[in-house]
Amino acid sequence: MKLKIFILSLVLITLCSPDLLFAQAPSLSPGQEEQLKLAKTYNSQVVQYYQQGLFKKALPFAEKAWKKRKEILGEKHSDTLTSLNNLAIIYKNLGRLSEALSLHEKAYRLRKDVSGEKHPETLTSLNNLAVIYLNLGRLPEALPLFEKGYRLRSEILGEKHPDTLLSLNNLAVIYIKLGRLSESLPLLEKAYRLSKEKLGEKHPLTLFIINNFHSIYNKLGRLKAALTWSKKGYRLRKKVLGEKHPDTLYSLKDLATGHIKQGNTHQAIQNLETFVTGVESLRSSDLSAENRRSLFKQRVEGYFLLSKLYAEQSRPQDAFRLAEMSKARTLLESMAAKIAAQQSGLTTAEQKQLQGYETRIASLNHRIAKALKENRIDERVRLETDKNQMLSQLATFEDKLKAKYPKYAQLSKVQMIGAAEGATLLPAKAVFISYLTIENSVLAFTLQANGQITAHNLGVIPSLKKDLETYRHQMARGRGRVLYVKKKDTQKLSRTLGKRLLEPLKDIIKDKQQWIISPSGPLAFIPFETLRFEGEKEPVIVQHQISYVQSLSVLAMLQERDKAYKNLKRRGSLFAMGAPIYQNLDATKQPTEIDFKMADRMVRGGGDYVRAFRQLDQKWQNLPGTEKELEQLNNLFFLKKHHSRIFKQADATEANLQRFNRAGLLAKYRYLVFSVHGYLSPQVPALSALVLGQVNNPEGIDGYVTASEWAGYNLKSDLMVLSACETGLGDAVSGEGVMGLPYALYVAGNKNTILTLWSISDEVTVEFIKTFFIKLKAGVPQVEALTAPPARIY
Repeated sequence: MKLKIFILSLVLITLCSPDLLFAQAPSLSPGQEEQLKLAKTYNSQVVQYYQQGLFKKALPFAEKAWKKRKEILGEKHSDTLTSLNNLAIIYKNLGRLSEALSLHEKAYRLRKDVSGEKHPETLTSLNNLAVIYLNLGRLPEALPLFEKGYRLRSEILGEKHPDTLLSLNNLAVIYIKLGRLSESLPLLEKAYRLSKEKLGEKHPLTLFIINNFHSIYNKLGRLKAALTWSKKGYRLRKKVLGEKHPDTLYSLKDLATGHIKQGNTHQAIQNLETFVTGVESLRSSDLSAENRRSLFKQRVEGYFLLSKLYAEQSRPQDAFRLAEMSKARTLLESMAAKIAAQQSGLTTAEQKQLQGYETRIASLNHRIAKALKENRIDERVRLETDKNQMLSQLATFEDKLKAKYPKYAQLSKVQMIGAAEGATLLPAKAVFISYLTIENSVLAFTLQANGQITAHNLGVIPSLKKDLETYRHQMARGRGRVLYVKKKDTQKLSRTLGKRLLEPLKDIIKDKQQWIISPSGPLAFIPFETLRFEGEKEPVIVQHQISYVQSLSVLAMLQERDKAYKNLKRRGSLFAMGAPIYQNLDATKQPTEIDFKMADRMVRGGGDYVRAFRQLDQKWQNLPGTEKELEQLNNLFFLKKHHSRIFKQADATEANLQRFNRAGLLAKYRYLVFSVHGYLSPQVPALSALVLGQVNNPEGIDGYVTASEWAGYNLKSDLMVLSACETGLGDAVSGEGVMGLPYALYVAGNKNTILTLWSISDEVTVEFIKTFFIKLKAGVPQVEALTAPPARIY
């Protein structure tokens, strides 16, 4: 259940007085005074949009208000700190919690330094910081801050002050999260009584308290009381805020949950259908990809619940539609934009202008990630502002193209594929298997070429995430990677997972030669091909060809991409990079847990990839075995006949890769192969990258081609093979899938990708590359040519 935390309404301006410890404003010129008036106007816009729930519209005004005040008044002035607080709150409401955290930490530190820890504004910053910790699940850090905030506000402001009531509500909520229900309920009752008396029942704070009654009564098993409070909360929020406000939508989902618990399925479906319509409206606004992902991630549970109810009501078509709407949304939008640019008859100049925007935005994304150091928050906000301006310019240019080219407008619009249309995409002997997960609850769908669709509620699978992670590590270790693992233990877990994930679908999928699997959440990190049906010795890969795709709609787009690429002329066969020169060390030092924690802070709170890699002290051994891979490729694809290019040793660098991309040459190759180190840390997922040469790189090039950088490349490849280890891993984001290299390569224009889920020996890789490409040259389809794990095709 999602607990709501109320953050004090944004402040237009905090007045300074001589007895306060705020830094005083310097003498201002008339021009500076005008700029401050403009900043005040910006801040007013922030508050207006915030109150309407239009957080995306509020963001650029919040950024500009803080920037202007900081430049003129200094970062410690009260007005500057107010704008910093407001900016952090907007990030929080967009779901961008890591960015909000760094800003709130800075705001609290500066407020405490300037005003003292007992000043009301300092206590507001303390409360907001505690809220972010709670939203991030860092309860041990949040609890003492909430307790301190309530104690100090009660002492200084009195127990009936709105700020004190806010802290009382928040303290009750964290007690709920900690399971301390007997302590929470009287606090919540007191907060409601005083807030209703002091502020009125329709005040935003009172409405948040009402919403939290729904949560605690559900926890206590008092379902009728929970439903009563849910109805009241939704009715009041709808009246006060409007039916499309984000907070109203949260109340609506909670109301639907209450109806589900009471067995009122029909009413719950109606509520959730309205909820989905509202979320789609929010999502359709002019948001950046990051903000669309963050917004949807917070609300995807409602889509899962509606899909589950449809399945239970024998409405598999509708259930499948909701599952599709829950997957790969921003990926679809990015792919649609790429297709529209390539197939709408744009002039060369227009295509270059679009590519220029994409490249600059990708560059800004990478610089933003690197600027999130502890002492570079200001630069990160400046880059975010530049990026928002760039996105606005891109949107204006795209609107002009849509008006000029009707086909561009048509292709830019994402079409969600339904079951009937999707069935026509499937080969006769294939089955599409789609999973949808929330926590440990799993839904599964099957779709066949004849249009037959089924929906299955696999229920709650206890310890699913833990078992999946254990299985992946067992598979890796069983191949000599770290520790010896008994074969029977791996096979036992293989059968256990097969029983839960495949056995319920067995009657439909067992006789199908080809499985196209669309995983969800943690299911994206296991090789389904190694699972076993109950009672069978061999894994399913022995009898079935298995490939993966993010969703049926993505499959449709990839087939459209395939048609377009088949019409390309004068394509080179192969572009390969491998055997880069790394540091000449005999062994690789293993990072400690402290190293991982510090690297994580640099990325999440500081975003500096280079420093993070150095902290992990990850030294890369040279890869002499990859030269054998390149030799095999060279023998198969003669350079002149096949127009192939192979870069190795000192030439296998990021600088050369960038040069080829800038010249448009990288888009002329059918197959791309990278025989290099890959880096992924489960502790620091944002460090996913292919590692090219590390010696003699020019300034500004670190040799790590990260996922954010790949999104700015222009590819038109049928297949990319990443023989680097663990390239199939990444960060699983609700509503999207794995946000790592697979996602970025799709956005760049690649069609299929072969990735790995664990480390592979050089000998195995060389043999795989040779056998696989011999089959491709002979005309064997990619999926059929890929016959064994641990590689997988996306």
